[in-house]
Amino acid sequence: MITHLRGRLARMDIAGPLVELDVHGVRFEILVPIALWPELTALAGEADLAAGEGPELGLHIFYHVTANNPTPVLVGFLRRAERDFFRKFTMVEGIGPAKAVKAMNVSVSTIARAIEQEDRAALARLPGIGPRSADKIIATLRGRVVAEAALQDAGVERPVEAAEFEEKRLLADAAEAIAGLGYSRAEARRWVEEAVRADPSLDSLDAVVMAVLRRLDAR
Repeated sequence: MITHLRGRLARMDIAGPLVELDVHGVRFEILVPIALWPELTALAGEADLAAGEGPELGLHIFYHVTANNPTPVLVGFLRRAERDFFRKFTMVEGIGPAKAVKAMNVSVSTIARAIEQEDRAALARLPGIGPRSADKIIATLRGRVVAEAALQDAGVERPVEAAEFEEKRLLADAAEAIAGLGYSRAEARRWVEEAVRADPSLDSLDAVVMAVLRRLDAR
């Protein structure tokens, strides 16, 4: 059973949403609720994760494996109480780890308060959670998440939008790719921003890099 991992942040993929931790040369793929993405993004900053420049990160791990699905699923949290809440959350009928990760687009304290206040509408707005599942969540967990409702976490009450963080990571990765060709990082960032402003339809790393290189060739 894995309960905690500490290593270098080696990859972030909000489509998962997941991260990869390099622990002494062994990489672990870990699902992370999107509500934690603002904190993770701030921690990563502009580091080139692929080049091994990622910061050290410790995650409390929820480890899940079943006879029907023998491949372990790891879910990571910045605080132990968040993991404890997640364990309770997955006890609700019809909510497995993958569904729970995607549903948590607001902080644990926000979800727990909605449960304790029987705020069915707020719970039904979580991704993949409709009115029927909201009722099951309240019936199963009300009175059991009082501590989590008072948790001092990031306090994210408004849903975290994945698209915003996808764009930021794309720009950072493109700038690092350009810098890898021998240009300064400051120049690379400026050229990437100029290319995207000129053509907002650029939506992949290859497309942004090629657009920058074409602009440089034309000068």
